[in-house]
Parts: sequence; structure tokens; C-alpha cells
Amino acid sequence: MHVLVVGATGYIGSRLVPHLLGAGHDVRVLARAPHRVPAHAWADRVEVVAGDARSPADVTVACDGVDAVVHLVHAMDGPCYADRDRAAAHALADGAAASGVRRIVYLGGLQPGDDGRPVSPHLRSRREVGDVLLAGPVPAVVLRAGIVVGTGSASFEMVRHLSDVAMGGPPMLLLPDRAWNRIQPIAVDDVLHALAGSLGLPAEVSRGFDIGGPDVLTYRAMMSEYAAEVGLVRPFPVPVPVSAPRLTARAVAALTPVDRELVGPLVESMRHDLVADPADTTALDALIGPPPGGHTPYRTAVRRALDGVGAAGPGPSDVPGSGPLAWETTDAHDVDAPAHAVWSVIGTLGGEHGWYTVPGVSTLAGFLDVLAGGPGRLPRRHPAGRPRLVAGEPLDGWVVEAVEPGSRLLLRATAPLPGVAHLDIRVRPTGRLSSAYTQTLRFRPRGLAGRLAWLAALPAQRFVCAVMARTLTGVAETRYREAVRSP
Repeated sequence: MHVLVVGATGYIGSRLVPHLLGAGHDVRVLARAPHRVPAHAWADRVEVVAGDARSPADVTVACDGVDAVVHLVHAMDGPCYADRDRAAAHALADGAAASGVRRIVYLGGLQPGDDGRPVSPHLRSRREVGDVLLAGPVPAVVLRAGIVVGTGSASFEMVRHLSDVAMGGPPMLLLPDRAWNRIQPIAVDDVLHALAGSLGLPAEVSRGFDIGGPDVLTYRAMMSEYAAEVGLVRPFPVPVPVSAPRLTARAVAALTPVDRELVGPLVESMRHDLVADPADTTALDALIGPPPGGHTPYRTAVRRALDGVGAAGPGPSDVPGSGPLAWETTDAHDVDAPAHAVWSVIGTLGGEHGWYTVPGVSTLAGFLDVLAGGPGRLPRRHPAGRPRLVAGEPLDGWVVEAVEPGSRLLLRATAPLPGVAHLDIRVRPTGRLSSAYTQTLRFRPRGLAGRLAWLAALPAQRFVCAVMARTLTGVAETRYREAVRSP
């Protein structure tokens, strides 16, 4: 089947394209910004048509000769997004009809029941787009999903980062009352299965289907289950009977990588219960079959995202800052000595030689261990006959994770920190008698305690690391000059 994907460089689209290619489909993409396409591994396997999804002429050209269209345009990046989405829907309905397209598939959002509350503008726009496509002459399937679970999904990244901040902190957690509303999350792999499967439905099927995973949870429970999956302590939740969506959106934007323009509509939609109609799920399963292995439970979907498995892993179209929070600081120096001379000094790190840093600080891991309540200095151990730098070998308060002799040493801190710390030391030649040294400390905090520990240690850590980098490279230069002068 020849399939046009509109919105191919977005979160879902960038994962759907390789899914379709793997199923044997020919894929064309309509891209308003074609320069973004080469960032994707599938770029050289698709036909790219430059154009605007809101332009009837551009859409008609893109639809020419294709069998089906998957519409994944969700503006939500500023004011008047509903107008832009409506224009794109009408352009597709008309362009697909004019070009003889046989099927349209659209991914929208779950809709609330009659709870007496005004429907949020975000969800109202999703419903309107679906209605426009279903009213057109081309058979359409409108899939309505809630929170999509996978790295890079804006709604999942909100859950991830809010949970990381809130869980493992105070024993009680204040949450807005809407956190007790229900939602039915769905794994990104299950969404891709539903989109691809709907392409082959017979022409008489032109309707909407709610889709969701097997778990119906409150937003509070989603955070709690995420925390349990990553090993964070879950505090006792206390509802705050006040809804302040604008204030909440500002707080969420400050604590997560999701842009405020995107956070606002998502937070506004939390005022509703968003649960799939089980009859829809049953009907769609009967038509296209359930996902391989069955519908994915929420905890399993979270684990896939954490492990970076398949479509649940990171991608170039993800929300900036997606994935686990990780901070890093880097010290870099140009060295007037060849790389092998610098490496010879790196090979002496630890033990009786120390870490070329502030006297009394045996190692940065030991320094951080003091903050964590530990002894601060761990002995270096070397089994007899083994070389110093070997993967898996303890090195003071570190363990060697990787060694590339002459160029790289990667260490992981073993101190009981509220997070995971790595020290990445690299050296590369820049000339016959010169080299470049870089020393990067990376820290992935665990819960609120990890964030506070990093911020508290940052001034002293920067001083300790800077002294280490400057001293180590200075020692390398001095030893090399002495070696050259020696007869």
C-alpha cells in the first residue's frame, strides 16, 4: 500500500514511518520543514513532498497516487491552534477526495463523558478535526487515545519528570484535585499497531474508535506506579480542593522539559475523566486484531520507555529534554604534550597517586559520599597480576565501566548517592606533540533528594573538578618535558 503520512516528523509520525516501512508499505511524507526529515534514520527510504498541511493545493499534490493517508497534525504550539488544525482537516478531506485516496486514518484524543464541565479547547479541537474527516467523502477512521506512554511523548514526559521531583521527597504530597480524575494510558507500540491496522479496513468502516491500554488509572496513580517502577518512595497524596490550571501549567512547565504552550492545553484536559469505551476496543480488535502479545499494561509500557526499547525509546523528534533528567559539567584543556603522555597520567589515577585535585579530597566520589553520609574515602583494590584499568575493576569510590586504551576512561561512582554519577575522561591527539583533554561529570538524579544534592554540591564540585583537570594536564606536560630533556 502507498501511504502518505502528514506529520511524519512529529512524535507519533516519526515512529509510525519505520513501522509502516517494516510492514512493506511505500511511504510518502508531507513536510512543512523538509530540512527536519534527514535527522531520521528512515529519511532515505521515503518520498518527501514539501508543503503545508493547511494548504489545499499542497495537500492535493501530496495525495496524488497514494492509497491512504495518516493524519497526525496536532498544532498546540501557540494561540489559534484550533483554527490551524481545522484548516488542515478541511484541506485533507478535500485533497484526498480529489486525488482518489481510499482511506484516511486520524489520531485524536479521548473525549470526556457528560460530566457537566465544558470540554477543554484542546479536546474540543481534536473532536472537531475527527468530525470534519468523518463527514468527508473518503472513508475515515478516527482513533481516540489518551496519554501515550513512551520516551518523548509530551504527556508521558510530564508524568516522568513530575514523579521524579515529587516522589522520594516529603512524606506528604499536595496534588490538585484533578489528579484524582481517571485516564486510560496506552503504550506507543499499541498506538502504532492501531494506526497501521486501520489502513486496511474495508471502505464501509468509517467511524471513530476509542483506544487505550488495559489499565484505567488516576493521574495520581500514574505517578505512583511510575515511581514504583523506578524505585522511588511514594509519599502519601493529599488533595488540594482548588483548581488553578494556569498556575499548575506554569509549575509543570518549570519542572518538566515540556514547553508552556504545550503544557497549558494538556493540564486543562486533566479536568475530565478520559476513559476509552470498552466496546470500541473490542470492535477494533475484532477488525484488526489485538497488538502482538496483547494490550500493554501501564507498568510494562513505562519499563519499555525507561529501557529505551523500540518505539518507546528516544527519537530525534522528541520534546527537548525528554528522557531521564541528566546534568553534566565539563572541563577541557589543550595540552602541550602528546595524547600518550596524558594517558600515562590518567592511568595512575587513584590509590597512592590520588586524583590530582584538592588535598584531602581523595576522589570526587568520596567527596559526594560525604554528602550522602558515607565515609568519604574508599580504598583502591587491585587483584594481583591484573592491569590497573580494566572494566569492572574498583577504583577508589568508582568502578571502571569502560576503557579505550590511550583515549577514554569511563567511571561510575559506587557511593550511596541519590542518583547515578559517571566520570568520563577522554584525550585525543590534536597534533604530533599536542592533545585535547576533556573531563565530564554526569549525574542522573533520583527523586527530589538527587536534585537537591547536585545543586548543593555544585559549587564545590566545580572547584574540585577544575583543579583535577588543570593539575592532571599540567603534570602530563611537566613529565613529558622532563622525559624529552632526559638523555
